Amino acid sequence: MKIVWMAGLFAITSALTFARLDAERPAPGQEDTAPQKLSLLDKRGLPTDLGLSGDVPGASSYAGRYVAYSELLKLPQVTFTVTDDVNFPGKAEISGVYLSELMRMFNIPERNTLVAAICNDEYEAHYSAEYRAAHHPILVLTINGKQPALVKRTGDAGSYGPYLISHPSFTSRYRTLADSEEAQIPNGILELRFVSEDQVFGAIHPHGDFAESSPQMQGYVIARQNCLRCHNAGAYGGHKAGISWSSLAGIANTKSGYFSAYIKDPQSQSAYAQMPGSPDYDNATLAALTAYFQTLAPEIGTK
Repeated sequence: MKIVWMAGLFAITSALTFARLDAERPAPGQEDTAPQKLSLLDKRGLPTDLGLSGDVPGASSYAGRYVAYSELLKLPQVTFTVTDDVNFPGKAEISGVYLSELMRMFNIPERNTLVAAICNDEYEAHYSAEYRAAHHPILVLTINGKQPALVKRTGDAGSYGPYLISHPSFTSRYRTLADSEEAQIPNGILELRFVSEDQVFGAIHPHGDFAESSPQMQGYVIARQNCLRCHNAGAYGGHKAGISWSSLAGIANTKSGYFSAYIKDPQSQSAYAQMPGSPDYDNATLAALTAYFQTLAPEIGTK
């Protein structure tokens, strides 16, 4: 009877212990994985420390912090031989981490999150949830086995580092007038910023009620993909050009002919222009971009 009693007590104790452990274990999908697997820095100590910022759930707690290259190497890596990335002459073997995997490690939701890759020349590339699902962009950690910061760029004395983004492969999904979806493949990335798609796209949406097939909405789609890389709309977008979204709206409203001509061939309008031209843009495409920016001018003005 004593043996039976002790066995029963052991069974009850074990059951209570496992129940307590189950209660303490986080629910699936709620694990706080980032602090356990990646150590973050409060200051950039090396040029290869990647900045993190943002205001979406998950990202806000990492804003203003940095992750070292050695820490990024701890993440699950993928390796591909790419042949269609214009950054490289011919093919290159890249290894790195999917942007979506990096977001998962930091508990940043995929839905409604835009990832902005901020470069050392203030250029930005943008990765929406839809883009990430279609093209699987990769934060590249090695190029042909070498750290990006140690690999010289083709055609100049710079390097691809600290970081760049590429894809296993890229196939354009859509065409708007004479503009096709392009691969977002920047190099010189210093920081990843995680922000709300609704807030960013809402800040540059046409002012007015326009059909999806209207020139204004077509121009918006083109500008969202292209112009936002170098021109900022308030807190969003690149600063490489030094000309804001509101300034573009003002030029489109008051100098529409110059605006269209500059987009097609900037160097013909200014000897100092650094913006690449768009010689394939036809009159309808130029008119759509002009019409889109003109919708913003009455409220934004020409500041």
